Amino acid sequence: MVVITMNNCPPKLRGDLTKWLFEIHTGVYVGQVNAKVREMLWSRVCQNIKDGQAVMVYSFANEQHLEFRTHNTSWKMRDFDGIKLMMRPKSPAQMGEELPSGFSNASKRLIAGRRRKVPANKNREWVFLDIETDGLDLEKSKMIEAAALVADETEIKSSWSALIKQDRILSAKITELTHITDEMLSQGVELGCALRQLSDIVEGKTVVCFNKNFDLTFLERDFKKNGLEIPFGKVIDALALARKRVRDIDNYKLGSLAEYFGIPCERHRALRIARRCIRCF
Repeated sequence: MVVITMNNCPPKLRGDLTKWLFEIHTGVYVGQVNAKVREMLWSRVCQNIKDGQAVMVYSFANEQHLEFRTHNTSWKMRDFDGIKLMMRPKSPAQMGEELPSGFSNASKRLIAGRRRKVPANKNREWVFLDIETDGLDLEKSKMIEAAALVADETEIKSSWSALIKQDRILSAKITELTHITDEMLSQGVELGCALRQLSDIVEGKTVVCFNKNFDLTFLERDFKKNGLEIPFGKVIDALALARKRVRDIDNYKLGSLAEYFGIPCERHRALRIARRCIRCF
């Protein structure tokens, strides 16, 4: 959604805007256009409005779910800890007044709160987790591989992966997709052993999965079957996060998101998918 409001708008500019947007009131234009058209229209507004004023508001993938721009207005945009606000122009009676920073008790509490939050955001670590299974049916399918990468905001700290020993033959489709063979699984580790190793890695950390419902459904089932305590606390679903933050994309598969961000896609293995998830995240 895009909304543009103007005053003192030249007739030629009105004609340009009505090719793309509805004029629902004098100087108010509304519509849905892509980012390229939106930027083109705003450029035309700024070049042709002369002494008039203009404001544009449009949907955007941020915390406020919107972004806005101004041209030739006395209202000023201000960034307040990542939240964009509009500062109302002062009246003539206020022009000589200047309030000192932190003058009120509310301001002092806000500043103190920000200072308390700083240590909490330092040295954050996540565990990026992915599993591979021999099918999608929870009742019949089994986990054949698991991987976890521990990373902070700048680098990967450690990595772990394990092939899970199986007592049945993989389908040709799964082998083609993952490049995991029956011979490789015959040399894998027992499921219980792999789960205990994974538990040690994720305990006390925030876990990030892509489509967490799939991964956690299999993992929680297997932890219970092996008589182990489920170790997961806070789990972030990178798929849900992408749907909130990313626009102009045909689908939200991890491969599509990687292509959107210019990240090369490697073959379908748990450790590589976890690494791809880190880069998208």
